Amino acid sequence: MELEDFCIRLNQLELSNAQRALAILWFHDYETMGVYMKASALACIIYKAGLGNPNPKQLKEAIAKTKLVLKSDPGFKLKPTERDTIRSWLVPIFEGVAADVDLEHGYLPEAIWKNTRGYIEKIAFQVNGCFQYGFYDGASVLLRRLVETLIIECYKHDKTQVRIADSDGNYFMLSRIIADAVDQSGLLLGRETKSVLRELKAIGDRAAHNRQYNTVRADLEKIRLGVRLVVDELIQLAELRR
Repeated sequence: MELEDFCIRLNQLELSNAQRALAILWFHDYETMGVYMKASALACIIYKAGLGNPNPKQLKEAIAKTKLVLKSDPGFKLKPTERDTIRSWLVPIFEGVAADVDLEHGYLPEAIWKNTRGYIEKIAFQVNGCFQYGFYDGASVLLRRLVETLIIECYKHDKTQVRIADSDGNYFMLSRIIADAVDQSGLLLGRETKSVLRELKAIGDRAAHNRQYNTVRADLEKIRLGVRLVVDELIQLAELRR
């Protein structure tokens, strides 16, 4: 989010000039942690954004009175312990703001999963977001969830879900579901899909359950093309595209 957009959203909140100044300082601190800004600079931003026209000297005194900042010659900087305090003021303007995710060139290109089912599209979107922003453990766990969901959808499409569920209708663990899916009497999967399924599950399991393991980008890059093939093939088998 650019500063201009942030200030437009900031105008939606009932804040004092000092609080607006601290919010703007928080915005810059988020970009460059520990940044110092003078009250005059903050007053100028407030004025140019149409949020008010505070007197710089009075604003300086008001900011200091909040006790949420440290003061020195370069100006004010946020106390590390108070970042969450200011963030809490801003929750309403961040709610519902979607992350800027590259869907066309993401880990799972949008063309593969678009126009399927809303819950599948949401998981795929989050996979791309996690991968793009470096949350590789999250991407691994979500990929595991996506593939598990798609396999179950394949069985439901074939009306054979009884093969992967107990007498109460609860689905088995993923390892058992995959074992059935790759069996000759299971799903009609290609050879590469069967191989990638096992590797993908292993990566997802380590990310979710191994306390000392952290997924790195290379782990996911190694199986990237295979994962695309798996997801595309499962979506086709389940006839999920509209």
